[in-house]
Amino acid sequence: MKIFPKKDYSIELNNDSSLAISELKNQTLSKEQFVSDWNNQTFIGEIDKNIFEIKLSKKLYGELCILKGKLNNRKGIIEIRTSKVFKIIFLSFVSLAISGIIAAIIQNKLNVIFPLFITILVMRFIFLEFGFRIISKSGINKLTEIIGIKELKSRVGKGELHP
Repeated sequence: MKIFPKKDYSIELNNDSSLAISELKNQTLSKEQFVSDWNNQTFIGEIDKNIFEIKLSKKLYGELCILKGKLNNRKGIIEIRTSKVFKIIFLSFVSLAISGIIAAIIQNKLNVIFPLFITILVMRFIFLEFGFRIISKSGINKLTEIIGIKELKSRVGKGELHP
């Protein structure tokens, strides 16, 4: 099992990839653009020819999942990953909990270890895993509406953007 959840999909489009990319560009704000109202567009990110890296434009939870994709003709690949910001936040909380466990072992306060261990498990499996599942599903649904995904197949054990 991996620390950070990820999903890989192969897709088939209703239309040609050039039309799908142009529709995606219409619904995506540039990463470098400063905007006070992000809710006007569905995604924020970068789109270059047939490759894209986007996230949902919702301020709080949109940052959790990054959608990377590559479209060719009527086929494509989409990877959904946990963003670097959430990885850093999660690892900092886990390192604090682990340092608390080490301090409890040194001070011989073994009754403190169990709650700290449960804290790590709750953060990983409840907040990170369920949050990732809900937000990635929302991102895929919105992406399906915009670029017209006809078929979505899960890819198991594939590397980064390689068919």
